[in-house]
Amino acid sequence: MMRASARALLVWVVPPLAFGLLLVLFFPFRYRIEFDTDEGINAIKAMLVLRGYHLYSDIWSDQPPFFTYLLASWFRLFGLSLTAGRGLVLLLSMGVVGFAAAYLRKAWGALAAAFGVLSLLLLPYYARLSVSLMIGLPSIALAMASFYFLHEWHARRGMTNLILSALLLGLSILTKGFSVVLAPIWFCGIVLTVARSRGEGPPGWRRWLGPALWIGILALLALIAVAGVIGPQHLDEIIGVHLQSVQSDAFDLDPTHRTLESYLVESLPIFILALVGVWQSIRHRQWTALYLGGWVVLGYVMLKAAHPTWYHHQLFLTVPAAVLAAIAVAAAVDDLRRPSAGGRRALPTALAVACLGLYLWFLALRVPGTVDGLEARLPNFTGPRPGEEAERQLVALMADHAAQTHWVFTDRPIFAFLAGLPIPPNLAVITQKRMATGGLTQDEIRQTLEAYAPEMILNTRFDLPAVRAYMQTRNFTRIDETLKYRLYFRRPP
Repeated sequence: MMRASARALLVWVVPPLAFGLLLVLFFPFRYRIEFDTDEGINAIKAMLVLRGYHLYSDIWSDQPPFFTYLLASWFRLFGLSLTAGRGLVLLLSMGVVGFAAAYLRKAWGALAAAFGVLSLLLLPYYARLSVSLMIGLPSIALAMASFYFLHEWHARRGMTNLILSALLLGLSILTKGFSVVLAPIWFCGIVLTVARSRGEGPPGWRRWLGPALWIGILALLALIAVAGVIGPQHLDEIIGVHLQSVQSDAFDLDPTHRTLESYLVESLPIFILALVGVWQSIRHRQWTALYLGGWVVLGYVMLKAAHPTWYHHQLFLTVPAAVLAAIAVAAAVDDLRRPSAGGRRALPTALAVACLGLYLWFLALRVPGTVDGLEARLPNFTGPRPGEEAERQLVALMADHAAQTHWVFTDRPIFAFLAGLPIPPNLAVITQKRMATGGLTQDEIRQTLEAYAPEMILNTRFDLPAVRAYMQTRNFTRIDETLKYRLYFRRPP
């Protein structure tokens, strides 16, 4: 019994730990200033929360609150460090790997778990987003954990598993709203399971306590978030800007904006294999895999309707598809390696060969780029790499003037965060979506600048006349010598 327990613990620990060590040792993130502008936005919001400002009432935010408060608590423990924040995201990404591997091992065997881990690592942007201070992957991690405990409930009917599934899905939704599409899938599966299991468990209405408890926990979390954290009067910050962006054509007119399909095409073999994985789950009556199929389908519908689409959105579809694809590839390898009992195969030989061909296609697409993203010379134990000298100069200059600066305005908040300087809370989140939808006007920017009177200005992303007008009436001097940026400081009179 002890050996079995130790072996089970080893299987739980090894895949996520190996994945985490691979990125810690060989993926160059520790000295990187910024992978995405969202990193700075998430970091500065957490820093302002630590300094006593409140989300929504003080800090404008178009995202749910959970990750910001989690990150603020993490910073309280480990300090205001970008590496520490990225470490939190990496731990959550390791959770994706761990829960996906645990589900595959229990439901489909160790080979499927191995292919699942490999497929996740090779997904486009998965390694990079595993060490980027962004909210998409943390939300997916919580959703995958919710799915795992839902699978455990199907296997053992323990109420604890159902409660954990509801709590984790609720926290996933409160991290990034796209996970809300999973709630009807999960709930329908729970209700159908209870309806089909007549004669099992408590009699009468009591057998519906599980579904009622599950939906009740989600409703309670939503009520706590809206009434206790966000405030009904601030819901428009989260909902309104996203609805307006769907109706805006500003992103369609941007030649650099890409479609959802253009991001997904590199994972096309995984999606085809996922179809085979769904077929396998139906044949073997492993119904919980259908939750993942529903996740991919409804997730695609939701992202297709949403606007705009960014590169990090694709993981919401590719992660569950990779788990399903692992089922198909493992079945193909098993069938070609040895026939099942009685000489019958789970997959027709031609389909098994096709599955392996598709997976080799995926490997050919993804292995070169993934390997190129790694650095064999242990980059996280060396100093900064060339290419960000201008950015480091800005951070150093801002830190040099920090003692004379109460507030800084910038549309690249990562620089303010690294220098330990606050941004006026209403201007901490300046995004393309907020600007394109009119969620932030020039008058609002001007009024906020007049109220906070920032002594330092770094404007890099957007053309903001209100900022230029503010600087023209005050004694601002450029203090940097970079070619890419303009950093201004207001000398005291």
